[in-house]
Amino acid sequence: MIRLTWHNYRYYPYERDLAAREISALFDGVKLREVPEGIEILDPVDCESAARLTYFSQAINGHGAVETTQARLEDAARLGKNRQATRYSVHGLHEYKGKFNPQVVRALLNIFEVSPGQRVLDPFCGSGTTLVECAHSRAIGYGTDINPLAVYIAQAKLQALVTPVAAFRAVESRLSASLKRTKRWKVIKDTGPRAAYLQSWFDDDVLAELEGIRLKIEEIAGDLAPVFLVIASNLLRDYSQQDPNDLRIRRRKSPLPETPFSEALLAATFQTLERIEAAQAVLGTSLPVGKALLCDVGQLSIKAVGGRFDAAITSPPYAMALPYIDTQRLSLVWLKLVEPEQILSLEAELIGSRELRGNARRALPAQLENNQDNLPEEQANYCLRLQHALGQDDGFRRQAVPMLLYRYFASMKGSFKAVKRVMNRRAPFGLIVGHNHTTLGGIRWDIDTPSHLASLAAAEGWSVEELMPLQTYHRYGYHMSNAVAAETLIVLRNK
Repeated sequence: MIRLTWHNYRYYPYERDLAAREISALFDGVKLREVPEGIEILDPVDCESAARLTYFSQAINGHGAVETTQARLEDAARLGKNRQATRYSVHGLHEYKGKFNPQVVRALLNIFEVSPGQRVLDPFCGSGTTLVECAHSRAIGYGTDINPLAVYIAQAKLQALVTPVAAFRAVESRLSASLKRTKRWKVIKDTGPRAAYLQSWFDDDVLAELEGIRLKIEEIAGDLAPVFLVIASNLLRDYSQQDPNDLRIRRRKSPLPETPFSEALLAATFQTLERIEAAQAVLGTSLPVGKALLCDVGQLSIKAVGGRFDAAITSPPYAMALPYIDTQRLSLVWLKLVEPEQILSLEAELIGSRELRGNARRALPAQLENNQDNLPEEQANYCLRLQHALGQDDGFRRQAVPMLLYRYFASMKGSFKAVKRVMNRRAPFGLIVGHNHTTLGGIRWDIDTPSHLASLAAAEGWSVEELMPLQTYHRYGYHMSNAVAAETLIVLRNK
């Protein structure tokens, strides 16, 4: 018998459910008993194997206690003993709106019985949460995304995992010395569109410092520059004339930070390297890492990703989500990942985008009316019902909702088809999906996105095994009314 003890923080019911499922996956057929401090496994099992579990801090038997890998990673990063840490290891390298909980990813890797060396896909990888957790579990994670910043951050995280922290410390030392020697930053005279865009959002002295620091990082850090540039990118909005708390692009009313950017960068670098060092003390650096690929999920092919996958885990885009890419515009341009004039077209290409431009605006009404994308009858009719519910007082955003939802369903249907062709038989696919709502014609419509996506997946040949509700944290701030109040775990399996 062994006793598994909970972490010292509050759990949601779904986390305890996932915890029990992890145990069942790792120790098939064992008898369990709940106790106040955790769960007891009544049958004889290997205590060392319990170190893989996500939602327990340690496993105790008559010979002693074994701390779980997850507990060791979280303890190094937790700000408070009674709070779940989500920025441990390299997860906190860069903020990314819509990033999902890394503990859920690790739990699903266990529940899906992913073994070291197996391949896992995240078709909407964002900043790389799944890829990082795969590396932690010694699986090989591949991801795709059409957002260049997402891919850049994800690649930097993987690089940070497997590069000995001593190499980063050496760069940090040289960079710190160089920044402290610099008394004045030279204004770079550039009249191109990139410079004009940045000048519209940064004071001249701040921009001169930013550009000077970028050049120094590239010169001093060499191949390790992406990690340092990502750390710098994470601070950009705080030093811009954009309101750093707003998802949309609005001018700030608050004063700029008093601390110079260079000082803030060195402080953030020190904290980041402390977390990397703590993670490497637990995991080492000999981890298998995959890759984040800059491509649309529809372009997935066995040739592009080098083989089939044993599992897939993702948090796909929401329909008509707030334009998160707005918060990333400065980083995209400063890092030279896109030209300023490409931002709007990139935003429109994102699955779930609220933007309708050019040919899409003209073609979508007919696509919806005639169901040209061959959506299942339920989803096609639902979009038509929304279209017929529109009232004369609905503004242009609401007028577009039925068409946007139709386009979202069509895109997700295509993504299920694309993912299926690169999966092994019987491979599981877990999706964390948010619910939506809208108001049309004065009536609130609750959009059960998880059920709709499950139907779309089934239409593309996936077996739908389960839809498991998840409770999410309450969000507060400017866009509280737009926050996703509920999420669902969809579990599919390739036939």
